[in-house]
Amino acid sequence: MSSTYLYSEELKSIIDSFYTKIKHPYLQKYIEDPQIDADQAVILYMMLKEKKVDQAYISQCILTTILVQAALDTHEQVSVDELQNETNRKKRQLKVLAGDYYSSLYYSVLSKVDDVTLIKVLAKSIQEINESKMNVYKNKIKKIQAGFDDVRTIDTSLLRNIANMLQMSEWKNVIEEFFFLKRLLKERFLWLDKGMKGSLVDMLLYEVSETDKNTEYRGQLLARFDRHIEVTKDKLLHISKDWVVNATFLQKRVHELLVENKYEHWVMEEG
Repeated sequence: MSSTYLYSEELKSIIDSFYTKIKHPYLQKYIEDPQIDADQAVILYMMLKEKKVDQAYISQCILTTILVQAALDTHEQVSVDELQNETNRKKRQLKVLAGDYYSSLYYSVLSKVDDVTLIKVLAKSIQEINESKMNVYKNKIKKIQAGFDDVRTIDTSLLRNIANMLQMSEWKNVIEEFFFLKRLLKERFLWLDKGMKGSLVDMLLYEVSETDKNTEYRGQLLARFDRHIEVTKDKLLHISKDWVVNATFLQKRVHELLVENKYEHWVMEEG
């Protein structure tokens, strides 16, 4: 975890409680624990601290949000391909059960919180995320270009809707641009380093002409990735100039993302 995240023992305690809560000896024998998106937890923590809500609410809100995210992420990892191997079939079944288990944990936490508004916000977010995932999947099957809006919804709906609930609309643009930059950098790195094609790679390939696809499309695709990265990065840095309270965090984290995903390295190498 980056040094950016080490400033708060309070947040670390909440994350530790998440891993304690999801522990299940049988599941752990076959599947890995879900990984928290630390940026999601930190940004939610910063919003709640800025709003000056009490510690109990901070803990419950973050814990339920990352449990929801864990359930969504785990269900997304379930393969739809036909599996011949019995061990792999068992792992797939357990991933479905694990996602359901994490969902039940978040319902359990929510049942102890007298906050109907938060329950509605999380339910709305889950619906939006699942609808956008279906759009991306459907368009991929039909070979139709999906929209970036669906990717943004998948990555940010939980935080955007909580920002709305807290009446902190100024955070929404930051959240959208930050997580879009993070997705762009991660998918670019995985494509260059491991040949993995994520949702954005598929989308950007639709912008490459058929002629280029049949010859050398690597340069065309990289150029499109880099254009989106530079535009999004510039938007975030511009926002940070007027966002005095959290400017340092935002600028530092953007720099860390560029380093983590070897963006400067690849740009220099390709250049």
